[in-house]
Amino acid sequence: MSTHAQPQRRRYARHAAQVALAWGAIVLSCHAVGGTGEYPLPSPTAGEVLVYRSCGCGDACWVAEVRDARKRTVKARLRCDCEQLHASVAPGLKEALHAERCDAIYAEGDGTDKADKPTAIARALRQLLGRR
Repeated sequence: MSTHAQPQRRRYARHAAQVALAWGAIVLSCHAVGGTGEYPLPSPTAGEVLVYRSCGCGDACWVAEVRDARKRTVKARLRCDCEQLHASVAPGLKEALHAERCDAIYAEGDGTDKADKPTAIARALRQLLGRR
């Protein structure tokens, strides 16, 4: 084996490792931009869980669901696509436009601060399920 082939193989291996690291960084950054994992919000109803996840647009794109705590089946879902608010209720969970703007979850005159998004989402889901 010539001594000239050794440096070329090392350069190729080093280049391949750099490319792999670059692609890994791209994949991780794309995942980070895509939103958050799912996490629970306070749920006032026993036997149910309220979960929330962000899907992008700097937390202006999100999905919130009320689920049966034991079966994990979805009872109701609110979804903001960065502009409009969509809703679906079981059974069937057919999604329909709920409001032209996502900030419709903040009811007029109820005193909910726009910084208290979890409370506003929980209230909107209770109303969607016909509860007060």
